[in-house]
Amino acid sequence: MLLTHSKSRLCALTYLLAGALLSPSFLSAQSITVASGTLLSLGAGSIDAGCGDLSVAGTFSVGSGSANSLRNVVINPGTINGGSGSINLSGDWVNQGTFNAQTGSVNITDGCGTTVSRVTGDSTFNRFSATTTTGKQLEPAAGSAQTFTGGLSLTGSGSDRLLVRTSAPGTTAALTLNQGASQSISGVDVADIDSSSGESIANGPPTRFNSVDSGNNSNWFIAAIQEIVPVNTLPAPLLAILVLLILLLGSKARMLKTQRLIGK
Repeated sequence: MLLTHSKSRLCALTYLLAGALLSPSFLSAQSITVASGTLLSLGAGSIDAGCGDLSVAGTFSVGSGSANSLRNVVINPGTINGGSGSINLSGDWVNQGTFNAQTGSVNITDGCGTTVSRVTGDSTFNRFSATTTTGKQLEPAAGSAQTFTGGLSLTGSGSDRLLVRTSAPGTTAALTLNQGASQSISGVDVADIDSSSGESIANGPPTRFNSVDSGNNSNWFIAAIQEIVPVNTLPAPLLAILVLLILLLGSKARMLKTQRLIGK
């Protein structure tokens, strides 16, 4: 669906916007394009892209609604306002414009034939989740910075862990969890992720989270301080005998020293 400045398209846009206010589910499409200078607002409605892409050069406002079954989301060079709703995709998140997270969520799942979800550009998310039961790879661009202010959830399934890798092995990407944000980490395999600017992520050994630390991570899987295990003390009778032996040895040493002095 392409939204333009033409009169016919503006009429269609007006119809869609009215539908957004009247119907909980008002649009099903294979692709959604918000052209420069146009606005698409979901209000309290929803949109189902049927594994099509959402391309935003104008303004897309989620409101309290939801954008579902998206393959890729491309902001270039437009604006997405997250509202309090949700954006649900299975492919790539490309931010070359402006993303205002507000109190909404962005959720990446399996689907639409994708095995890798690339995260390009720097974004600040409120709540962000990535979930897989097939071993999908979440791939933030090397050198990029993603920030999570409300919550971060990364979830794999059994041996089909969520792979977290950057676009250039050995080069880190920053994933920063703000202080006070929630986190849920389970079944991940992580490498080259720098989270040193925020809260520690998955605080404990990787096995606690059914996860794998594949190296070059900062502020991940911080091992808890091990408890000091007290050494069992000797029973009182044995301790008394030990003290007596030490005293006797000390007395014997003093006697020998005295004898040597007298001998001189």
